[in-house]
Amino acid sequence: MAKMILFSTLSILFLFLAVGGVSAQTTATAIKIEPMSPHRLGEMGFENPNEHDNVTTGLPLVGKGTRVFLSGWDVSDGQNYAPGADYLWELLSKPAGSAAVLDSTTTQWTTLHTDSAGTYSVRLTIGGVDTSVNIVAANFIGVDRHDVGGGAFNCKTCHSSVKPEVYAAWSESGHAKKFEKGMNGDNGSYWGQACFKCHTTGFNLSANNGGFDEVQQAVGFVDTQWMPWRPGLYDSLLTTDKKTMTLLSGIGCEQCHGPKNPAHAGPGTQPKTMKAEMCGQCHDEPWRHNFYSMWSNSGHANPPWSGSYDSDADTLVTNYTLDACIRCHDGGGFVAFTKGEPFDNRISSGYSKLTRSEMTCQTCHNPHSTELRVTPPGSDTLANGYSYAGETFFGKGKLCTNCHKYRREPESYIPNTRASSFRGPHHRGATDVFLGQNGYTFGQEIPISIGHRLVDDLCVGCHMSPTPDTGSVARDQIGGHSWNMEYEGPDSVEYNNVTKCVECHTGITEFSDIVAAVDYDKDGTLEPFMHEVDGLLDMIAMQLPPFGSTDITRALIGEEPDSVFLKQVYWNYLYVVEDHSHGAHNPKYVIGLLQTTVNQLTGIDFSGNEPLPAEYVLTQNYPNPFNPTTTFKVGMVKSGEVRVEVFNVLGARVATLMDGTYAPGVYQVSWDGRDGSGKDVAGGIYIYRMQTAEFSSVKKMILLK
Repeated sequence: MAKMILFSTLSILFLFLAVGGVSAQTTATAIKIEPMSPHRLGEMGFENPNEHDNVTTGLPLVGKGTRVFLSGWDVSDGQNYAPGADYLWELLSKPAGSAAVLDSTTTQWTTLHTDSAGTYSVRLTIGGVDTSVNIVAANFIGVDRHDVGGGAFNCKTCHSSVKPEVYAAWSESGHAKKFEKGMNGDNGSYWGQACFKCHTTGFNLSANNGGFDEVQQAVGFVDTQWMPWRPGLYDSLLTTDKKTMTLLSGIGCEQCHGPKNPAHAGPGTQPKTMKAEMCGQCHDEPWRHNFYSMWSNSGHANPPWSGSYDSDADTLVTNYTLDACIRCHDGGGFVAFTKGEPFDNRISSGYSKLTRSEMTCQTCHNPHSTELRVTPPGSDTLANGYSYAGETFFGKGKLCTNCHKYRREPESYIPNTRASSFRGPHHRGATDVFLGQNGYTFGQEIPISIGHRLVDDLCVGCHMSPTPDTGSVARDQIGGHSWNMEYEGPDSVEYNNVTKCVECHTGITEFSDIVAAVDYDKDGTLEPFMHEVDGLLDMIAMQLPPFGSTDITRALIGEEPDSVFLKQVYWNYLYVVEDHSHGAHNPKYVIGLLQTTVNQLTGIDFSGNEPLPAEYVLTQNYPNPFNPTTTFKVGMVKSGEVRVEVFNVLGARVATLMDGTYAPGVYQVSWDGRDGSGKDVAGGIYIYRMQTAEFSSVKKMILLK
């Protein structure tokens, strides 16, 4: 048998548990039907004829002729998959005429070649405890999107009227039209037979299951005879005797739900899954098709779990407030939230860490339309009641805000929560920080930055910007569907995804290249902006118990006589730390919030520190009129060249006050009434102008003599 290795919990697709038995070591056994992508097959050393034939969904319903991969586990603790002490696999039953056997009966993994249509029953015993699973093999029937099948039964026969909205969404999707777009030239001139394995349904050259390759051969379609691909070519195909091939061209219903189950006659008889491995059939074939690989490196692939997520209550979850953990910690829970449907998180129903869903492709994307999911009205609201429903700058990033916002607000939580139970705003509150909401302001007005609102789709625009170097060690670790902005490689080098940043912060290669315009933490050193934020955080931490250390002991806060004040301080500390952006999501607000907090703690005056500007600025000079010197300010939103010049009323340049590349920040500029050669100029009206690649402003000033 091919080399076996333990399978990561990220790739679990179907779980079957049995509880009981006589062994003291094993009280529950599980079988996984393993999904296999092209990449995974190669990594594990399994054969993959024709580079695709052993790719499988992990569903208990497969195309006839599919090789099914099974693994066995001891799940006695109800929380983890562990190797068993011993294994006994048995093929209890199979279809009449089948010659199928299990290729191994005593190892953790085994495979089964489903050579006939029908049901295969497999049992696994570990430590005297057994469980079993049924696998159904069937033939594909396709979906007749163009009504060319002559009335033959297919998915559309029922689903054009049963859940028609699902059929309508799929029929207009990129999945449905992938083959059509290829013939019409939209997929590129390189597109052809080698792409069909992922752009059609049921493609398996080693099996005879009614899939696309069988129909293609039957009608005699040869890709090279139709080249070059060009607009209108697919419509031409529909007028020929090869048109029935289109029932299985494109990525149809059966590619994700398995071929039609002979018993399919209502909900639950055709399997579906929330697992990302379903999409991994095609989106896990690096180097080009690497969405799955990127996702597997993300926090979404392994979200935090707590025993509080499951419930012993009799009722289902129906109220998806910010206190409903499964709204954001379970992929299926989030989908139920978007649909307004109840979610079953009851232990009595089998819900546990082993059965919950990660935040997968289907969590964010409607699997039928492939478009991003839409959340219910009223969900664009923060814990303090602030609604951002009307804000258009979020774009596609608005979907992210449904989970990436703080669960609590300070005004009621701080005074009404004991320090021993104090947990702060919760976690990952990028939306609150970005909007400048729910920091504890101590009654101060704190400005916000709006420059990052210019980024298209906000969260998506930055976090999903393409991996900078597809040949580097950080490939698939930052950007794209990893959503990561930084990664420390095995070479101990930290890689930053600055793809979007460089559009404004020109010339940078890492976040530390973005140097603060001001020494915000007043330590005497002008540092990278994020380090200045960290410096302010350390100043706060040093003033919290146990005092004098940056390692805060939360439990000690309640022992202090002014614990309410310290909770306010600690709230702001957690507010910034748990956002994880080091202030990047809202530079002015974070700096202002932290400086205000430090001032409340220590009395340090930060009034001389100017925050980063939200827009380009050229202020009016002061004094005006003046003699002999006047000053004004220049505000730079991003790094770039700036020129500030003084002209007389005839338009002749008198002096150049700034000329070069400057970092973002506010600069004070003075003019002493002298020209470029140092000579005093005559009194009168003068014009001063600020010029950058994206901004120009002109103002007047009067020199008195």
